[in-house]
Amino acid sequence: MQMNPWKRRPVTDDLRAMCVVKRWENHTASGGYDLLAQAVGAEVVRRRTDKRIPRRVVGRFWRQFSHPKPYLLDYRYEDWLAEAYVLSRSWWHPPDIVHVLYGDEELDLLLRQRRFLSCPLIATFHLPPTRVQERFEEIQRHLVSGIDAAIVVARSQLQPFRNWIGADRVIYLPHGINTDRFCPAELRPHRECVRLLMVGHHMRDWKTLGEIIGECQARGLAVQFDIVDSAHGLSGSAYLPNVHLHGGILEEDLIRLYREADALLLPVRDATATNAALEALACGTPVISTMVGGMPDYVDDTCGWLFENGDVAGIVELICGMSKEPGIAASRRHAARSKALGFDWKRVAAKLRLIYSAVAQHRSLGVAELEWK
Repeated sequence: MQMNPWKRRPVTDDLRAMCVVKRWENHTASGGYDLLAQAVGAEVVRRRTDKRIPRRVVGRFWRQFSHPKPYLLDYRYEDWLAEAYVLSRSWWHPPDIVHVLYGDEELDLLLRQRRFLSCPLIATFHLPPTRVQERFEEIQRHLVSGIDAAIVVARSQLQPFRNWIGADRVIYLPHGINTDRFCPAELRPHRECVRLLMVGHHMRDWKTLGEIIGECQARGLAVQFDIVDSAHGLSGSAYLPNVHLHGGILEEDLIRLYREADALLLPVRDATATNAALEALACGTPVISTMVGGMPDYVDDTCGWLFENGDVAGIVELICGMSKEPGIAASRRHAARSKALGFDWKRVAAKLRLIYSAVAQHRSLGVAELEWK
């Protein structure tokens, strides 16, 4: 397993952390939770795809003879290799902390072989509790004691994970954002229509979005919808004249779309932390989304609008107001940027170092100095 080329520096003077990370193709180069490992200065082990024939053959045999893991949504041979590397490395040059940044997706071998890992194990969980309930209440209930600390990225995850793992071993630490890369433009172009941006597909409410687009078209509102996702779930509304589809665009083009948009329109079925919301806020773009899961942790009425699930009429009325009065969206741009600055990776990493120290010293996570405020 190759190591990330980032230069490693100690988390503290006497504490070494190793982070197991992964990325998805839809993540921008400057976005994604794996950047937390860089921000905290940890040694990085990541899943790396090797397309050479010998590796592909071995991977095919591994998939054929390994037991199915329905509780892991995206666990591959390369994830198993990353975990195996951490286990072997811990024998010869053990770290003080191992942190699996996607406990929902890439934590399996380390739990099953926990007795061979001689340091505390931390995992961050991103999926809503309903998506992992079966794993922790039934399938791997006997293994959860091997997790020394669980980090969740939404307050809505706290109580279920505390029930599964322990009240003093679970803590909320929000997702972060690179506020240097994602930042507002000095000048925004003048235009005569409302620009609304939709980014990503994970747990998005495509039905509600399609109804919003259709209703705006039926009312003749001067609104342009920019959809950034090559695998969008829109049906006929995707081909309406007020919809512009963008797929496979460069990061700088995505940032330009964030900056030019009046708001990010992000109806979701459920959510914890959402990259798109943080990226939009950092660019000074307010967010229109759903009052569900962890969304209220990142969006409030100073920097955006949250609606009840499926509230098409309410969102369309807001868009109608924006088309009549441009200042409605503009008035929340400054607050959007300010909100994002509170989630800058530097601030998140500083709190994570305190969590690492507490776990290494076997202290409870339920103390005031570790709470996110």
